[in-house]
Amino acid sequence: MLDSSIGYLRALPVLILSIGLLAVGCSQQQPEPGELRIALAQSVMSLDPRFSTDAASHRVQQLVHRGLVRLDEHFESVPDAAEAWTHPDALSWHFHLRAGLKFHDGRTVTAADVAATLNSILNPATASPLRAGFSAIERVEATGKRDVIIHLSRPDASLLTRLSIGILPADVAGKGNQVRAIIGCGACRVVSDNGRDLVLERVGKTSPGFVRSFHFITVKDPVTRCLKLARGEVDFTENDLPPHLLAYLQKQPQLHIATRPSTTFSYIGLNLHDKVLKDVRVRRALALALDRSKLKKALNASLPQLGETVLTPSHWAAKQLPATPFDVRKANALLDAAGLKRGKDGIRFQLNYRTSTDPARLRMASAIAAMWQKIGVDTHVESLEWGGFYARIKRGDFQVFSLAWVGVVDPDIYRWILYSQMWPPKGANRGRYANSEVDQWLDAASESSSREEQKRLYGLIQQRMAKDQVYIPLWYEPVIAVSGPRLTGFNPAPDGSLLGLLDARLVD
Repeated sequence: MLDSSIGYLRALPVLILSIGLLAVGCSQQQPEPGELRIALAQSVMSLDPRFSTDAASHRVQQLVHRGLVRLDEHFESVPDAAEAWTHPDALSWHFHLRAGLKFHDGRTVTAADVAATLNSILNPATASPLRAGFSAIERVEATGKRDVIIHLSRPDASLLTRLSIGILPADVAGKGNQVRAIIGCGACRVVSDNGRDLVLERVGKTSPGFVRSFHFITVKDPVTRCLKLARGEVDFTENDLPPHLLAYLQKQPQLHIATRPSTTFSYIGLNLHDKVLKDVRVRRALALALDRSKLKKALNASLPQLGETVLTPSHWAAKQLPATPFDVRKANALLDAAGLKRGKDGIRFQLNYRTSTDPARLRMASAIAAMWQKIGVDTHVESLEWGGFYARIKRGDFQVFSLAWVGVVDPDIYRWILYSQMWPPKGANRGRYANSEVDQWLDAASESSSREEQKRLYGLIQQRMAKDQVYIPLWYEPVIAVSGPRLTGFNPAPDGSLLGLLDARLVD
C-alpha cells in the first residue's frame, strides 16, 4: 500500500503541471537586460542580519551584507570586511578592517560600525534572536578607524564562525529592528521591497554577461514555481522543491538541475529516559532495522546522501564514521538480549512516533513504522500540526520523533544537542543525554585555540554520540538548484548560499 500511494502522489503533481502548461498562453513579461528572476518559496522576512533567522532572509541578506569573516567551502573562517585578525589570548580577538570598504550610501565602513552592530545584538532591548550566540562577548572596543578588539568573559572558540554576521552603519544599528530600510556593504544594494517582490542591484560596474539585478519573487506553491520555470517566467529557484516534482523538471529540455548534499541533517530523535529506549541495545536495534537506502529512494528520489553525524562530510570538524548498516538479524538479536521477547502476536513493545502533518513527513514516518514492525516493534504514528508538534518536542514530550538540523556550519552544534546542561528549555538536548566525558570534551573544544585539538575533540564527541546512539542518523537533505536557459555557471553550495549567482552568467 505504501508503494502504490507514493506512486499516486508522484503522478498527481506531474498531471497538475501538464494541465497548467496547457492552460497558459504564450505571452509573458520579458526580463530587463541583466535581470535575474528568482522564485522564493517564502518572503524575505528581514534584511537586517541581526533578525534574519529564516533561510530565505539569511540567504538573500548575504548578498546585501558583509561580515568581519566569511566561511569557505570547508566552513573555515576567511577574511571578508576584516583583512586580518589575531587571537593573542583566550579572551580577546583583534580585527583589522580592509581599507576602502564602503556602505551602499557611500560612507566608509569603520571599527565604530562593527562595534555598534555587535553591541546592538548584545543589548537586551534590541531583542535579537542571535544574542545567545554572542553571549561570551563582554564588550567590543573600536581602538581606531580600522581596528576592533572583542573582549570575552569566557573562551569561545566558535565565536569566529558567528562573526560572518553582516555589519551595519552605527546609526542604523542604533535604531533597532530595520525590517525593510537597511544599508549594507555587500555586493548588492536594495532597490525596492514591497514584501512580496524584492529587487537588489549590484554595486559598481558589472562586466557584460554577469547578473546586474536580482529580482526575488515569492511563489509559495511548489507546483506553481515549477510551472513558472518551465514557462520562462522565472530563471532560477533553489530548494523547497519536493523530490517527486523533479521527474517533471528533468523532462524539460530548457531547464538545468544541479544538486549536492546540504548542511541540513535529517535524523530520528529518541527519548533516552524512556523505560524502553534508555537501553542502548534497543536504540541500536531501531537504527539497524532501517533500510535507509530504500527509504530515500522511495521518498526522496534517491537524492539525499546518507549521513552518520550532523556535520556535512566537507566540514573541517567532521569525523568519518562507519556507515550504520541495515541488519534485521542483528537488530532482532539485540532486542532478544535486552529481554524484549516477542509475544504471541509477534510484538515486543510499542512505540509512539510523533511527527508533523506535512505529507512528506507522514509518508516517511509510516515507512519507518513498517520497517520497525518487522522486528516486533508496534509503532503508532501520531501527527500534529506544526506548532503543537514542535512545542511537545522542545519540552521533551515524546518517545520518538523525526526532524532536521537546518544549515549547520558551527561544530558547537554538538554542545547545543549533547551537553548535559542543555536539556530543554535551555538548549536542544531533547533526548536528555548526559555523559560527563562528553561534557569535558565539549568544554575543552570551546576553549581550545588549536584547530587540530578542536578537530580531535569533536571527532571523539561524534564517535561517542554514534556509540551511544543518541540519535538515529538518516541523511543530508539535498540542495536542488533549477536554472532556466538564461542562466549558466551556477554551482550550488552545501549551505544553500546564493553567493554563487555573483559568478554565474546571463544570456539575454
